[in-house]
Amino acid sequence: MLAQMAVSGIALGAIYGLVALGIVLVYRATGVINFAHGEGVMISAFIAWTLLEAGVPYWLAAILTIAAAALIGLAIEVVLIGRFIGKPLLANAIATLGLYLILGDVAVWIWGKDPHDMAGPFSQAPILIGGVAVSLADLGIIATCLVLSAALFAFFRYARTGIAMQAAMSNETAARLQGVPVARMHGLAWMLSYMVGAVAGLLIAPLTFLHFTMMQQALHFAFAAAVLGGLTSMPGALIGGAIVGLTANLTGAYVDSAFKEFMPFLVMLAILIVKPSGLLGRHATKKI
Repeated sequence: MLAQMAVSGIALGAIYGLVALGIVLVYRATGVINFAHGEGVMISAFIAWTLLEAGVPYWLAAILTIAAAALIGLAIEVVLIGRFIGKPLLANAIATLGLYLILGDVAVWIWGKDPHDMAGPFSQAPILIGGVAVSLADLGIIATCLVLSAALFAFFRYARTGIAMQAAMSNETAARLQGVPVARMHGLAWMLSYMVGAVAGLLIAPLTFLHFTMMQQALHFAFAAAVLGGLTSMPGALIGGAIVGLTANLTGAYVDSAFKEFMPFLVMLAILIVKPSGLLGRHATKKI
C-alpha cells in the first residue's frame, strides 16, 4: 500500500513538476511570474480534447496540441508580456493576473462550463512490480516526465539555441554583447513554457474532469513546487513537484484527507525557513 501510494504520489508530483518547470522557464528568462500558466495548461487540454472529438488520432492530436501551445505562448509574449519585461514586479503580476482572467473567460466562451471526460495516453490497468500493484498510467507519467526532462537538459546543454538561451537567462547584458538575440530568447522561453504545459495538460486531464477550473488546485501545488525547488532552478522544479505530490498523497492516505491540501505547503515553509532560496535555488546578492 505504501509503495503504491508513493508511486502514485510521484506520478502526480511529476505533473506538478512539469507545470512548475514552465513557470521557472519564464521567470528565469524574463523575470515574470506567470500567474496565468495554469490557464494555458487548461486551454491546451481543451485543444487536445477538441481534436480527439473530431476523430484525430491521439498522438497526432498531442503533437498538434503542443504546436498550438507553442504558438499561444509566443503570441502572449509578443502581444502582451514583452511590453512588461523590465517593468516593476507589480506591473508584471497584474498583467499575468489579467491574462488569467482572459484565458478563463475564453475557455468558457468556446467550450462552456460543462465538464468533459478525456482519454489518456496510458492504460489505467495495474501491473505487479516486486509484488506491488502499480498503475501503468502512473509509470507512463513518470517516464514521460523523465524523457522530457532529459530532452530539455540536452537542449540547454548541447544545442546552440539552448546555450544562447541559457546565456540570456544568466546575464542579459553579457549575452547581448556576445550577439545573442535576447528578445528572441524571451519568445522562445514562453514557447517552451507553454509546450511543457501542454504535455502536463495532456497528462492531468485524464485524471480529472476537463473543466475550465481544472488547474486551480494544481497551479497552487505547482507554485509550491517551483518555490520549494528554487524559483530559478529547473531541476529544482521537478524535485519540488515530486516532494509536493508525494507529501499530498501520503498525507491523504495515512493522516487525513482534510490535511492533504495544505501539508505540502507546510513542508515548503519548513524547508524555506532553513533554506530561503529553495532546495536548488541560488541566493543572489548585489554589491553596491
